[in-house]
Amino acid sequence: MNPKTLPLGLSCGDPAGIGPEVILRSLDRLPKLKVRIIGPLAVFERAQRQLKTRVDLNLVDDALQSPGRFDYGKVQKSCGTTSLLALELGTHLLKNNEISALVTAPVSKESLRLAGFTFPGQTEFLASRLGAHHTAMLAHTPRFKAVFVTIHLPLAHAFRHITPEAVLEKIRLLDEFLKHESPAVKRSAIGVLAFNPHAREFSLGEEDWIAEAVSAARKAGIDAYGPLPADAAIAALSAPRSLDRSTTGALPKYSAFVCMYHDQAMIPAKLLGRDEGVNATLGLGRIRTSPLHGTAFDIAGKGIARPGSMLAAIRLALRLARARPA
Repeated sequence: MNPKTLPLGLSCGDPAGIGPEVILRSLDRLPKLKVRIIGPLAVFERAQRQLKTRVDLNLVDDALQSPGRFDYGKVQKSCGTTSLLALELGTHLLKNNEISALVTAPVSKESLRLAGFTFPGQTEFLASRLGAHHTAMLAHTPRFKAVFVTIHLPLAHAFRHITPEAVLEKIRLLDEFLKHESPAVKRSAIGVLAFNPHAREFSLGEEDWIAEAVSAARKAGIDAYGPLPADAAIAALSAPRSLDRSTTGALPKYSAFVCMYHDQAMIPAKLLGRDEGVNATLGLGRIRTSPLHGTAFDIAGKGIARPGSMLAAIRLALRLARARPA
């Protein structure tokens, strides 16, 4: 089936968070969008009454058990169960080509664990269910794009996973994404960040492994550079040109970065992305995006959550789905 004619799947996330709210606010702005909302109807009816949005709730796939009575802004097993069931159904629909892409609203990992969830996060869950062995988490904003070599690891353990093979895998996945997102651009420069401050100055060998991956990527025709000092590379986003000190001459601005650990990517992504940040999973063979924020329990149920990141996640998923071959 042609993915361009399929509805977009929207998974509700944790009902006690802002997921249902930002879904409804987004669809209120996109009234003609063909979607399949995955979650209990009662959850969206409650949110719509409060928000006074005018979304057609016939779009809700009401196949999931309702969490019953729940409180906004709290960790609850019933809400973890709902978000897990929605994620399961959304992944099933994606795998069977019943939706063009899956946009997942934020979940609470603590609530999911109470419901029996054993994965570090949704990225690992999707990879397992879709049989994907080489995946990457992409933080996507208009000004900054980055994939992570390590994600949900204590920083003290992250260095053990900085191998030439792991770094090269992320470079390849990012290069494939950039070609898919911008097919008119022949080559996109990828900046590969160092693990340690000042790159090699405090290295215990990690930068040699990163350099080995960059060299292999360049031999494969990928326009990759590094290891780059992270602070200088990110600061260069506001400069007219960025300079790679390992070569002579100036280079175009980097189209995207490979970051070694979670906060190295997420801090600039959230600072530069504001309400336009998206989390996308690469390497699934399917399209999955999500807002680049959490459940926001502190403001859930108050009707003040801004839908910008969810709108950006929806628009990126649509753009990628339209670019896919039939």
